[in-house]
Parts: sequence; structure tokens; C-alpha cells
Amino acid sequence: MEKHKFEEDEKERLREKLGVDPDELLDIVERFMELYRKIKLLQFPLTADLKEKLKELFEKQYPGIKPYIQIWHVNWVFEAMEGVANTLSIRLVNFFEQVEKGENFKEGFENYDRFVNLYSKPYEARKTVIEYDKLKLNAEQLRIYEQVVEDSYQEDLIGYEQMNLERNEFLNVVHTQVLRYFGEQTEELTPDQRLHYDILVGMGWDNYFDDCKELNCYLIKKNMQEYPGLDYDHFLLKQIEKHREESVHEKQIIG
Repeated sequence: MEKHKFEEDEKERLREKLGVDPDELLDIVERFMELYRKIKLLQFPLTADLKEKLKELFEKQYPGIKPYIQIWHVNWVFEAMEGVANTLSIRLVNFFEQVEKGENFKEGFENYDRFVNLYSKPYEARKTVIEYDKLKLNAEQLRIYEQVVEDSYQEDLIGYEQMNLERNEFLNVVHTQVLRYFGEQTEELTPDQRLHYDILVGMGWDNYFDDCKELNCYLIKKNMQEYPGLDYDHFLLKQIEKHREESVHEKQIIG
């Protein structure tokens, strides 16, 4: 009883001295430390590690980038990979926190089956189904059409095999880094949680793949030299605006 009264008296003295309830202050400190741990000790270093490893992966998958001709070419690759790494690390850190706290990690993922199909599965070539009853073709035309369908399917098989190889390399790079920060948690994921993890990393692959296409187009194929000092994100914004203006101009001509 006396101990309880002493604690209450101490809290009252602190309340008068600090102008805030001690319990509220401790709660604020606890939440700050949790946020510090989440961002400073997990998100930031995971982002930094992923950025370095994804840059190395990009250089491996697109060897034409080397030797770098301009320093801003290097900067663009770093900036693109940092964007992918930052978005992915935020998603993963939040996910593991939700798993730890038993929270609903699927919140915000409406039409979940769509995310499963889009991001958790490898690419699969599919042959076009020929609806013979709807085709009004003679024997020769039909033979040519069937050959076109088959050739397209074989091209997809080759292309998807390469894309799956590159996708798997990305998944392995990410998983290696995730194990450094969430090793035990990763091993203890349930099948449902593991599927969601695959979706998040698959979304990261999608972002990485899109940026790789842009970098390959402008830095390797076109070997652009005219954008020193312009960062990668602002360049993409300029390109979007350029395409928008060209589209408007074409519509005006057609109209």
C-alpha cells in the first residue's frame, strides 16, 4: 500500500515538473524507440544493402552498361536501384512487423487472388487457342495461321525462360539480404505468410524490371549523353511529359 502511494506521489511530482503524465511520456519514448528500431536499424540498412546488390545484379544482367561512359550513368543506375530497394524494404519491414504483432498483413490488398497471379508466380508461355469453327480460312491459309501461332509460342517459351532466370536471380538476391535481417522470422513464416512475402518480393521484381528496361533503353541502346546533371526520376518525368505532348499533338492532327 505504501509502495503504491509512493509511486503515485512520484508520478505526481514528475507530472508537475515535466508538465506531462509520466506514463504518457514513457509510452511516447517506447513508440519512438520502436520507430527508431524499425527505420534506423532495419529499413535504412536493408535499403542500402539491397541497392548495392541490385546494382551489381543489373550490371550482370545488362553487361552493356560497362564500361560506364558518364558519371551520371552510374548515378542513374544507383538512383533507380535505390528507388526499388527503398520501396521493397518498407514493404518487407512493415510485413514482418505485422507478422510479429499478429496483424492483418493483407489489409489494402483487395482482390488478393489478382496479386497472387500477378506477382507470386513465374512467367508461363501460353499457346493461343485456335477457334477453328470461327475461322473462314482455306487449307493453306489455315496452315500459315497455325504456323504463326506456333512460332509465337516458341518465341514466348524462349523469352519467358530468360525472364524467369533473371527473375529468380532477383528473388535470390533479395532473399539473401532479407535473411540477414529477418532470418529467424523468415524461416518461421506460415504458408499463407510465405505467399504474401512472395507477392511483396514479386512486386519488387516488377519495379526492378521496369527500371531495367528504362536504363537499358536510354543508357545502353541509345547511349544518351545529353542529360548531365539531371537525376533519373526527373528524366523519367520529362519523358512522360514528352510522350503526353506527342500524344496530344497526334490527336490534334488526326482530329
